[in-house]
Amino acid sequence: MNALWLVGGLILTGLLVLAGALVLAVYWRLVQRPTPKLDGAATLPGLSAAVEALRDKHGIPHIYAANLSDVLRAQGYLHAQDRLWQMEQNRRIAQGRLAEVFGPLALDVDRFSRIVGFYRAAALEADQLDEVARGAVDAYVQGINAYMAAHPGRLGAEFNLLRVTPEPWTVDDVIGVSKVMAWMLSVNWEGELTRLQLVQKFGPLAASELEPEYPAQNPAILEGVGSQESMRLLSVAGLLLNEYEKIRRWVGQPQEGMGSNAWAVAPKASATRRAMLCNDPHLGLQIPGVWYENHLECPELRVSGASLPGMPGVVIGHNQEIAWGITNAFVDSQDLYVERAHPERPLHFAFGDEWYGATVVEEIIHVRRQAEPHVEQVVITRHGPLISRWVKGEASLGLHLALRWTGHDPGQNVRAMMRLNQAGSWAEFQAALAEWSSPPQNFVYADADGNIGYLLAGRVPLRRYNLGLMPAPGWDGAHEWQGSIPPTELPRSFNPPSGKIVSANHKIVGDDYHHFLGMDFLPGWRAARIEELLNEKERLSLRDMEEIQLDTGSKFAAVLAPFFAQLNSDDPFVRVAISHLRKWNHRMDADSIAALIFQYALIGLLDEVYGGKLEELRDDFFGISSTPLFLINGFSLRVATRLQQLIRDQLESPWYTDVKTGRHRTRDEVLYAALAQAVMLIRSELGDNALRWNWGRMHQARYVHPLGSMRLFRGLFNRGPFPVGGDATTPNQTYHAPRLPLGLVQVTASYRQVFEVGEWDTARSVTTSGQSGHPMSEQYADQITMWREGVYHAMPWSRPAVEAAARFRMTLYP
Repeated sequence: MNALWLVGGLILTGLLVLAGALVLAVYWRLVQRPTPKLDGAATLPGLSAAVEALRDKHGIPHIYAANLSDVLRAQGYLHAQDRLWQMEQNRRIAQGRLAEVFGPLALDVDRFSRIVGFYRAAALEADQLDEVARGAVDAYVQGINAYMAAHPGRLGAEFNLLRVTPEPWTVDDVIGVSKVMAWMLSVNWEGELTRLQLVQKFGPLAASELEPEYPAQNPAILEGVGSQESMRLLSVAGLLLNEYEKIRRWVGQPQEGMGSNAWAVAPKASATRRAMLCNDPHLGLQIPGVWYENHLECPELRVSGASLPGMPGVVIGHNQEIAWGITNAFVDSQDLYVERAHPERPLHFAFGDEWYGATVVEEIIHVRRQAEPHVEQVVITRHGPLISRWVKGEASLGLHLALRWTGHDPGQNVRAMMRLNQAGSWAEFQAALAEWSSPPQNFVYADADGNIGYLLAGRVPLRRYNLGLMPAPGWDGAHEWQGSIPPTELPRSFNPPSGKIVSANHKIVGDDYHHFLGMDFLPGWRAARIEELLNEKERLSLRDMEEIQLDTGSKFAAVLAPFFAQLNSDDPFVRVAISHLRKWNHRMDADSIAALIFQYALIGLLDEVYGGKLEELRDDFFGISSTPLFLINGFSLRVATRLQQLIRDQLESPWYTDVKTGRHRTRDEVLYAALAQAVMLIRSELGDNALRWNWGRMHQARYVHPLGSMRLFRGLFNRGPFPVGGDATTPNQTYHAPRLPLGLVQVTASYRQVFEVGEWDTARSVTTSGQSGHPMSEQYADQITMWREGVYHAMPWSRPAVEAAARFRMTLYP
């Protein structure tokens, strides 16, 4: 018997060992094996000569090649080596082919992509690339495909776990990725629908009261349809926003608005007598991060900075002579048109006295684990695709909304970017960006001769009557675009007398500017704080620049918090809260008690004043976007600014009415109700000990990978959560949705760069997570702690400095 037990035990042990070995073998094959080696030699067909790729400890490559084609071919190879799954996901968004991988949950995303037509627009633009631009993209694509061909089964853990084999990349894929990015940075169409519904719910007068004035104390960068159709349009608007809301479920990315900071300082305000330039674009928090740092060098091109995997060249950075940064301009580049359908002839629409037939495109969408594909009929009018067809049952509503977007028109962004990478002066910088089309962006400039500048680049519609604030009639011809604002008439500045330029998504020009740019600019709180900090010292250093990027001071809080601080209460816990607010320095630090109290009270005040009255429109008006894929909502931060103006100026207002009882309240009553409710919620979440109330305990960032939403893979792909400071109004922006209980941080600085222009070896930067997209790589998350703690890494430029920092060496041979 004992012998039998012994034999059985040995067999069981052996089976367990075998099972463990099998699990480890599968794990190694699927997850560990795809992690690439950064050293050694590899073959890259098409090269004219060997290419060197020297990487530092963070895996940032410095690529040295014999010519432009070789350096871009090598960039494509290394992008694929480190970020191929991210690139695959982004091109599938452009193609409308996520459902092939993720199944029915992604079908609505694909339908939206096919209706808007990212890939149709990409194909149209790809056909019009000139010889230089096509050569650049061709070389880049060849590098991607060469890596895929050389590493079957080792492209990335995601490919293996989902059993996906990627197709070769094409020029259309590269342009498609840029079209999706352009849409993400466009803001207006949701705002048009929201404004329409506000007018219908409250009437024009009350709805106009919800539009905030641009705060007078904040800087600028530079010193209808009939009632029956309006009712039906309201129905379409609500349904369309509701449908847009649904696609956020399938992927764990953020939902709300984005921004960016960029500024330049002239030598007269610099401690080193050189110009300085800083940029930190604010985008959705994800892992791997949005940006990929690299340094490209060949006789025709020397450039260093942040690139986008899936696109050639450098988007933000510097070359030998100039540096530049980018912020989203929030210029209105989208309009919605109501199309009048023929009563008897299907898919014919009115324009003037005539009827014309729309174009119909049949899109076949394959869905994983479904035998039959989904067939989407996309109807394209003279203004653009009928985006309202995304709403189920749209035909029964009898109203059609067409989308006009500058991104549908072919542009020359690839050529503009390559010329920008090679520009050596302000004149060449302007000439390069004259060809930039979509999305409109603010570009901040500095050069090695000490000049600084700013310009708005991109295709901005010229409108005669319609300002693009609400859907316009598409049949009368009066609301058509009249072309675009000529590039030479777009705002710009060169060497302003102040010696400083600040761009933070705020208003670009004064009201006397002769073209309409839009109304959805952010209110300028970050810009005002950055200008304040820049003016605190006569001479500024690189360390000062870093401190500004990391600053958590809120000028918005400085205006609104005193109204809470002047309250009185018999409740001991509310008195404690008031005491902290009275002593607060208005910094949104992670360890701040007052910052937590203020944020909870602010969201409560928004709901007390507006939320109950807005009902189903609450999220749209509060700036909460309807999808994780396209993060911006034009109302972001504007409602809080309108609230601050109301509280500042009016002791009595109909908006203070208690929506539940109908009782009219004073301003102080509304403020107290919001503060008392905030204290109650904080106590329920963190307890009665106010020493445990701090902003970082509730304001946290989690790095979420698309596969990290699955419990089985969460520990492998995700990182965090981590406490962070800042909020949407601080230079160190960390944005969360204005709702309680408070969710995770959704938007942060995705990349930080600080340049002393001309002394390029002093360049410093950091990304949110790391260079690699492979979860088992040392470079997958090695910059998270640096980013959180405000630490930068060097980004060397000269060959000796690069050699000194090199940890890994790879040679690519023809």
